[in-house]
Amino acid sequence: MAYELYTVPKCGGCEEVKNILNEKEIPYETYNLRDPEHKKVFGKVYTQIDGDLKRNVTDNKTILPILVEVDESRTVKRFGQRPTDIADMLN
Repeated sequence: MAYELYTVPKCGGCEEVKNILNEKEIPYETYNLRDPEHKKVFGKVYTQIDGDLKRNVTDNKTILPILVEVDESRTVKRFGQRPTDIADMLN
């Protein structure tokens, strides 16, 4: 299993999740969703989790950060959004 963290620059929650992962010594790949290549990678994950993603009520945008656990074939096994949910996911 591998972890992938989807973020954007200047995201306080994203930094908080990075700190959690680093403290737990969990290896992960970071993907900046402002980068077009990283967006393509996320697109493959997005299709697997779209129906379960939390969105902001005011503008319907997906809430970040998103941490996904994928297997060797890049199938999402589980995911979390927001630092508190991700911390729970890792415990």
